[in-house]
Amino acid sequence: MYNKNIIQKGIGILLVLLSSGWHVVFADQKPVAAVSSVQSDLAQFQAWLKNNGQNSPAGPPAKPKTITSPPPSGPIIKSKPLSYSQSQQAILNSVPSSYPPSPDAQAAFNAMIQQNMPMTPQQVVRLRQLIDESQRAAAIPPTIPPRPVSSTLMINLAPGATPPAIRLAQGYVSSLVFVDSTGSPWPVASYDIGNPKMTNIQWDGKSNVLLIQASSPYGDSDLVIRLAGLATPVTLGLVLGQRVVDYRTDIHVAGIGPNAKDLPMGTGLPNSANQLLLNVLDGVAPPGSKPLTVSGGDCLAWLLGDKMYLRTRLTVLSPGWIGRMVSPDGMYAYEIQKSSSVLVSQYGEPVEIKIEGF
Repeated sequence: MYNKNIIQKGIGILLVLLSSGWHVVFADQKPVAAVSSVQSDLAQFQAWLKNNGQNSPAGPPAKPKTITSPPPSGPIIKSKPLSYSQSQQAILNSVPSSYPPSPDAQAAFNAMIQQNMPMTPQQVVRLRQLIDESQRAAAIPPTIPPRPVSSTLMINLAPGATPPAIRLAQGYVSSLVFVDSTGSPWPVASYDIGNPKMTNIQWDGKSNVLLIQASSPYGDSDLVIRLAGLATPVTLGLVLGQRVVDYRTDIHVAGIGPNAKDLPMGTGLPNSANQLLLNVLDGVAPPGSKPLTVSGGDCLAWLLGDKMYLRTRLTVLSPGWIGRMVSPDGMYAYEIQKSSSVLVSQYGEPVEIKIEGF
C-alpha cells in the first residue's frame, strides 16, 4: 500500500503549499470551487488520507511506470520565427506580473526614460544618418586632388642658376632622394628651411632621403640642404597648393659622392646640360627622336641623329657608351653610337640585344 514516510513527507509539502495560498483538488473528487481558508483545505486533505488507507500496512513501493506518449496523429505545425517586435513583446509577457506601480514609481520611470533616451528609435536612426552624411561631406576635398608624379632633377650648382622647385600639397608626403653622378646615394649632412610653419620635414639623421609635407594649403618657401663632403649647399624651392604634387623626386648632383662604388672610366660625367639623358631616365623620348624595335632584352631605344639613347636596367658592355645616368632604383640611361647590336650584362652573363627600325 502506501509508505508511511512518503505520506508524511507529502503532508509536510502540502502544508507548506497550503500555507502559501495554494488550493488542492483531489483525484477522486469532482472539481469544486477554491476554498477560501487554509483550515478547510487541511480538513479535506485529512479526509482523503483516511479514505485512502493512511493506517494500512506499508507494502513494497510501487515500481515507476514508464508512460510512452503516442506519436502525433495530425500534421506537425512548425512555428514561424518571430519578428523583432513580436520577440520583444514575448519577453515582456514572460515576466511575472506584479502589483501595479505607484504613481511616483511610474513618474520616476518616465523621467529616467526621458533623461537617458529622449529620442525615439526613428530619431536615433535619422541622427546617425545625418552624422554619416556630415562625415562624408567633410572628407570630400574642396578642390580637385592633385595629380601625383615622380620626377628626376639635375642640380646645377653654378652661380646664377635657378634652383628647381618641389611641388607640395597639404596632406601628401613628398620624398627627396639625393644621388651622385653614378646613381649612388649621397647622404644628407644637415638642412634648413625658410618657413618652418609651412612645412614639416622628417629625416633619420644619416640617410640620403628627406620626407617633406606641407602644413598649410598655400604658400612658398625654400629648402637648403648640405650633402656630406660637398662644399656647396643644394637649394630647392618649395611651392604649396599646386595641381601636381611630387611624390618622389630623384635629385642628381654632379660629382662623386662618398658612397660611389663604380666610377665611370674613360668618359666625362654627366653635367647639368645633358637634359636628354635626364628625359630618357624618366622614360621620356628625346624630342625629335625615332623609336626603335628592341629584341633579346628589356630595353627601350630611340634614335636621334647618329646617336642612340637606351633606357634599361642592364649594364651596357659594348659599344662603349658616351654618356650615362643612373637612378636610385637601378635604371640606366645610355647615350651610344648608332648600332644594330648591343652587348649587355644580365645577371652576370653577356646577352646580345638586337635593335631594328633605323
